[in-house]
Amino acid sequence: MNIKSFDLNLLLAFESLMTERSVTRAARRVNLSQPAMSNALARLRRTFDDPLLVRTPEGMKPTPMALSVIVPVRAALSQLRGALEEKPAFDPAASERSFQLLANDYAEMLLFPPVLERISAQAVGVTLRIDRQRSLFQPPTSASLAEAHDLAVGFFPDALSLDRSIHSQFLWEEKNVCVARRDHPSVRGKISLRRYATLRHVAVFYKSEGSGVVDTILEQRGYSRRVASFVPHFATVPFIVAASDLIATMPERLALKLSPVLKLQVLPVPIAIPPFRLTMLWHSHSDRDPAHIWLRGLIAEAAARVDHSA
Repeated sequence: MNIKSFDLNLLLAFESLMTERSVTRAARRVNLSQPAMSNALARLRRTFDDPLLVRTPEGMKPTPMALSVIVPVRAALSQLRGALEEKPAFDPAASERSFQLLANDYAEMLLFPPVLERISAQAVGVTLRIDRQRSLFQPPTSASLAEAHDLAVGFFPDALSLDRSIHSQFLWEEKNVCVARRDHPSVRGKISLRRYATLRHVAVFYKSEGSGVVDTILEQRGYSRRVASFVPHFATVPFIVAASDLIATMPERLALKLSPVLKLQVLPVPIAIPPFRLTMLWHSHSDRDPAHIWLRGLIAEAAARVDHSA
């Protein structure tokens, strides 16, 4: 494609079509007539030699080509708007914006209560919709953050291993502990490596993950873990431990929060497990959005409060 002969206005039409998935709504979004938007879609299809959007019983669906192109197009348009458009002020008290987030239940239990407390005080019209991430340690794709989610909060790798279009902010570091019920017949205030490997465990496990970190470290020491139950949520673990002779390895802050209520022992893990790093991710096209900046600031402020109280 020769950029000199390309009508850059088509990029605005393409962005609108990918957002609305409807010619009529896309036309309305950018103040074009429906025939003009249909013509723009036809020109885009010829330019990319791809249908881009195809009709299905559920509506218009983007092709793989469209999904691969929209991410850099949105990033480029975002930078252009940032250079040319005056940023509107964001008034939290008057906003009715809904933010779509990805997070695990650990973040939901520890981070989002203080976040929602501040939102209730500052912005009663703002709502958060939190979806469960598919992988415990793998970050969402750049396309997911560009297309479907404003933010992701989870145990993600450091910034150097992320896609260049993804921005990140470290929130806090979390170490792991071992938990057992207070009157466990084999655990009395401490646990040896041999006993840790011998007892039966409950473990958090996501389908897309391979061997767990704990299992890998134990294998290096010549041991294996006996897992009686795999569960998809951190919050489930302490309740199972409290009602059984199973033990578990889990994040310390969550264990300390629930141990007084559930009567749990919180013990050092007898192996060295790398700490988890709770991190917030967002796509570059949202980086300068005033509402987005406000929400990120709120989350960072709440994270600092949680971190200092630990």
